[in-house]
Amino acid sequence: MSGASRVTAGDARDLRTEELRARIVWLIRLRWLAAAGVAVVVYWAPKLLWVELPAQPLYLITALLAAYNLVLWVMAHRYLAKATDAAVLWFAALQVSADLVFLTALLQLSGGIENPFLCYYVFHIVIASILLPPHVAFLEVGFAVVLLLGLAVSEASGLLPHHHLFSLWPIELYRNATYLSAVLFVTITMLYFTAMMATAITGRLRTRERQIVQLSESLQARAEELERAYGSLRQLEQEKSEYLYRAAHHLRSPLAAVESMLAVVAEGRTGPMPEKAQEMVARTRERVKGMLDLAHDLLSLSQARGRSEETSRENVDLRRVVEAMEGDFRREASAAGVELAVACSSGVLIRGVPEAVAELLENLVSNAVKYTPAGGRVEVSVLNRGRTAEVRVSDTGIGIPEEEQASLFQEFFRASNAREATRNGTGLGLSIVKAIARAHDAEVQVESRVGAGTTFRVLFPLLSPTAWEGVPW
Repeated sequence: MSGASRVTAGDARDLRTEELRARIVWLIRLRWLAAAGVAVVVYWAPKLLWVELPAQPLYLITALLAAYNLVLWVMAHRYLAKATDAAVLWFAALQVSADLVFLTALLQLSGGIENPFLCYYVFHIVIASILLPPHVAFLEVGFAVVLLLGLAVSEASGLLPHHHLFSLWPIELYRNATYLSAVLFVTITMLYFTAMMATAITGRLRTRERQIVQLSESLQARAEELERAYGSLRQLEQEKSEYLYRAAHHLRSPLAAVESMLAVVAEGRTGPMPEKAQEMVARTRERVKGMLDLAHDLLSLSQARGRSEETSRENVDLRRVVEAMEGDFRREASAAGVELAVACSSGVLIRGVPEAVAELLENLVSNAVKYTPAGGRVEVSVLNRGRTAEVRVSDTGIGIPEEEQASLFQEFFRASNAREATRNGTGLGLSIVKAIARAHDAEVQVESRVGAGTTFRVLFPLLSPTAWEGVPW
């Protein structure tokens, strides 16, 4: 945790320094506007406001301001990105101090303490509070106060000449002690109050920035932990699938051999058997067939979980898949005394593995037939839903209890009424359906009511019509 905290603090410093660099560039751009504004005021003020200003000295200071800003612009573009944190801070502080000196010089040539642009000291203090640490910002306030007092005292004592804004000004306010005291008190207190409020707001914003950086670092660490955990789970799931595959593969062959030998015995090829022995062989065959079904479903489940590679996929026409299996579906339904209805839209194309899609359909239809009493109905349909292809299997069977529907896709789960209806079933059919759907980026939905039947919907991403190009007909 201490290492993470150090990284977080470093990130916060980098963020503040980067922000300071950006604001310095902004301040340089703003200074171009200020220089242009001073030149415009010096040119138009005598013409529009009948204000007498010493144009030449003011133009000279404006030119110096522009030249100084050009130097700063060059330095910012050449050295600012590579400068250290301390150098960037000094670069900003010296700019604010120099700007205060330029402002004081401009005020001295245009009315001094009587100039309403005196309030621009506040603007510079706000900039200092945003750019600089609080203690440096208050040092800039102190420097501004020294310049302001120096300006007032120098003009009042005659050390510097006073330039009246208006030729008919009735009173020499710059020498009036009451006026000077009032203006200086208001201006100085305003500067300090402004610095206090601006630094407080900026401090809260910087605290929020640090918290955001810390939160971002924490989220990144959690995301990395989750990624590692997900990787471990994925590895475990892969190992589990491989183990199931190997186990089912090794079990299937001997079980098939046992079932074949039992069939020979049951058919009487080894000689006559007592009735009790025949019953035991039949029961054993039934159990062995159940184990074979389990081995088959385990193989199907492990294969379904491994079908995620795009290289094994192709364009699949769902209507053709259903039509190829319709004969088997009808024989299965007929044997169970269940009516089967098939309705497929044309032009329903998805990207997938044909064998896997066929297995998904087989599991859904087999379940529907198995749990629908004789005289019931099973409907299989393929529909184009615009952006999705819907495979729907509905039945009028026993339904699924609402409280058990959330567990339907768990491995080896069978609903309570399904276990009562028949002992046959591995509880893996719907797990296989879910795994195949997930491998095809499809969604499985289920609606069911006990005694009224069940509807399964599998929503596949539908390919655009252009994907039909090259499909063999």
